[in-house]
Formats: sequence, structure tokens, C-alpha cells
Amino acid sequence: VRHCSTRGGTPGLGCFAPPSPLAREARAGRARAMADMSQDEKVATLASISGNEDLDYCRQLLEAHDNDLETAVNVAIGVAPHAGRDRGAAPVERAARRAHAPRPGPGIVHPNPLLTLLGLPVRLGVGIVSGVVGLALNVVGGVLSAVLPPGLARRVRALPAAAQTRGAAEDPIVAALEFRRDFAAAVGAGDLDDETSLTLGPDFLAASHRDALREAQRQLKFLFVYLHSHDHVDAHAFCADVLCDPEFKAFVDERFVCWAGDVRRADAHGLAVALRPSTFPYAALLQSVDGRASLVMACEGATSARDLADLMESASQAHAAPLAAARAARAENERARSLRDEQDAAFRESLEADARREAAAAAAAEEAARLAEEEARAAAEEAAAEAAAAEALRAREALVARRRLEKSQSMKTEPAADAAGVCKVAVKLPSGGRRERRFLETDTLRDVFDFVDALDGDDAAAVGVKYSLVSNFPRRVFGRERDADVTLGEGGLAPQAMLMYRLDDDE
Repeated sequence: VRHCSTRGGTPGLGCFAPPSPLAREARAGRARAMADMSQDEKVATLASISGNEDLDYCRQLLEAHDNDLETAVNVAIGVAPHAGRDRGAAPVERAARRAHAPRPGPGIVHPNPLLTLLGLPVRLGVGIVSGVVGLALNVVGGVLSAVLPPGLARRVRALPAAAQTRGAAEDPIVAALEFRRDFAAAVGAGDLDDETSLTLGPDFLAASHRDALREAQRQLKFLFVYLHSHDHVDAHAFCADVLCDPEFKAFVDERFVCWAGDVRRADAHGLAVALRPSTFPYAALLQSVDGRASLVMACEGATSARDLADLMESASQAHAAPLAAARAARAENERARSLRDEQDAAFRESLEADARREAAAAAAAEEAARLAEEEARAAAEEAAAEAAAAEALRAREALVARRRLEKSQSMKTEPAADAAGVCKVAVKLPSGGRRERRFLETDTLRDVFDFVDALDGDDAAAVGVKYSLVSNFPRRVFGRERDADVTLGEGGLAPQAMLMYRLDDDE
């Protein structure tokens, strides 16, 4: 029989048989063990069982329930309502509120090491008691299954698994992956490898149901939830005929975020406690907006892929307003963020353009200053060179003039043209002029240099400080210091010679 609901609440709780004497004794033993625990031990135990590492919150929760650990644990895991809160609120909404408390990860708690050590014996005792209760419920369930109606018998058989799920914490991701393997086996594809088995049925998230709700909220989609009961006679047919239907798979993969779990696992069992299914297989649509989860559709029992798809379609359309509003708000936020980003980018570009212009202006000013400095330095060097050249010229002219005066006063008298051993020496100057004088063969080249030094008039300007006299035939260069004592006869300059004036001031 299929029971479907599209109301914003959850189906009602089913009826359970009263607790057995063994269960009452186990509960009394747990109560006595909890009564002997200190408050710190209770806080550590509550944090370990609930998976909430906030010890202050756990302490406040205990104090709010008169240090009753069992009640505080039931409130923390969503079985009982919190004191002072709206007891009529949807269980899924309470679970969603708890999902937003800071958590290090599924099943991971980091309490104080000393409190953990103190609480170890208590947790061990609670685990043993839970195991005994589970074994007793298995025995009782086996007996009652033969005499109770099928629906109630399935509830009784589910109790041991529920007790086991409250034991050691499980990794929801590992549980989700194990469910995919169990799902493949349920549809007769258990011999496939893990990668191929992931393609069977909808694309279920390998995450906890809280993470799946957050992912659905992030994508602004409904969350399609399938709770699987291994013991239910219709579960395997539902997996094979409905979930593996190609059209249904394409429909839910495109329109919804999908999550599934086996109620024998802690994570799926916790969600089942909040949703309170009356029978299995159980499929539902959850909606999470602004961190608050709500049930918008539930389908319980056997159904067809087409009927379930039609039900999900109508439910999603009927409850589309919150998601549409969230999408519009997100789009508006994206537009506002995009506008801010564009404005920020334009502002940064403007600042960068201003910085580039300022840098270019500074570089141009620096280059202009460098060129001006180089021009000023070059002009100064040129002026200094010109001043040095002028000073050197003045010094040379002064030296030449002083030497001209001295040599004109000390130079020997020119011999007569008919004197014995007379020689005629001509000197060709760089200005093109030519000066001649008579000397004796016994006169030296010093006398010839003195003659040149004493030249006046226009020819005097051509005479430098250092110069040489050069004969052409044979070619010989006469220097003032080197050849000063060489006679004209020894130098091959008698009876006449032509000497070329060569300025040596630049050497």
C-alpha cells in the first residue's frame, strides 16, 4: 500500500509494543550508571555521542534538562524536543538547526583528553548495555514477527538496527558508498565494479544528509531522499523498477539533488527519526532555504516510476515559491556583486591609469633633467676645454715670443756672401712662406734653430714651441736637442740646403 503526502509536515509516528522487562531492566541499569557519573563525565559523554565538540553547549544542554544525560542525548540527536522550544516544530527543521552548529566532521569529536579518559568506562558500559538490549530485541523481534501483523512486525525487526546505529559513530561518506554497493546488489548488479555501480540509479551524493541539504541549498534545488530498509519486501523491487528506471533517473538527476541511505546506518537512521516514515520504501522531497529544512512531499510504500515522478513534479511546482524567491535574491546579489566588481575594476583601472600617467610624467621629467644635466655638463666641459686651449695657446705664444726676443739678441751675425765656407740655408714654413739666411759650414744646427726662433712678422705666427727641420735629399729629420751640435757640413747642408719646418707641438 502506498501512502503519499505533500503537506509541509511529516507523517505520524507508528505504534510500538510496550517495552519488555529485559528492556526496562537495561534502562534502569543505564540510569544507575548515569547517576554515578560526574557532570564533566556527562558533558564528555554527551559530546561524544552527539558529535558536537562545543563542550559549553553540551554543559548548558545538560543543565537545561536537570543533568539528565539520557534526555540531553535524546534532544541532541533529535529524538526529543529541546526544553523551551516549540515542540510542534517540524523535526526536519530542528535537525537543520542542529546541522548549523560548528562541527569538525561526521562522528569526529575533540573533547578534553582528561574528560575522555574519565568517560571511557561509562561509554564502555553504555555500549555493553546497548549490545545486550539489541540482542534482546532481536530475540523478541523474532518471536513477535510470527504473531504480529506484517507492518508492525517490520517495525519490531527494525528496532535492533536502530539500537546499533546509536552505538559507535560512523563516517556518513563511507556509509553512502557502502549503500551504493548494497544498492547494486539489490538490483542484481552486485558483480559490477565500484565505478560502474555508481552509474546505477540516481546520482546519489556520497555525503551525509546534512551535507546533501547544504548542497541542495547551494544549488537552490529540492533534495530527493530515498530511505532504504533492507528487511522490507518491497525495497528491492523499488530500487530495480523505480530508481533504476532510465526516465526516472534522468528526471531526478536533472531536477533535484539526490541522497539515499540505509536506515541501518546512523546517518540515515537519524534522518528517519526526524521524518518518521510509517512504512518503506520511503521517498521524500526536502526543501532547504536560509538554513531551514522542511518536508514538502513524502511517498511511502510501493509505487511506479511514473507515479512517483508525477508526484514529485506536482510537489516541486506547488512549493517552488521559496526557491524561486531565493533564486531571485541570489541573482540580485550576483548582479549587485557583479556591479560592485565592475565598479571596483573600473576604479582600479582608473588608479592604475593615473599611476601610469604619473609614472610616465615622472620618467619624462627625470629624462629631461638628465638631458639638461648632460647638456650642462657637456657645455661646461667644452667651455673648460676651450678655456684650457686658450690658456695653452696664450702660454705657447708667450713662450715663443720670449724665446724670439732672446734668440734675436743672442743670434750670430750673418756672414757675408763671399765669406769662405759660407752656406745658404732656406727654411719653408707651414704658411707657405720661405726664409733664407747665410751660415758658415762650421755653424751648428743650433744656429739654424735660433734663426727660425727669431723670425718675426707673419712668419712668427707659424713658429711653435716644439718643431723639427727636415731635409729632402737625403731625407733627414733634425731635432733641436738631438742635433744641436751637428755642423752644417756634417749634416750635408753645405753649400746650400732646403729644410722643411715641421710643427711638433701636438706630439
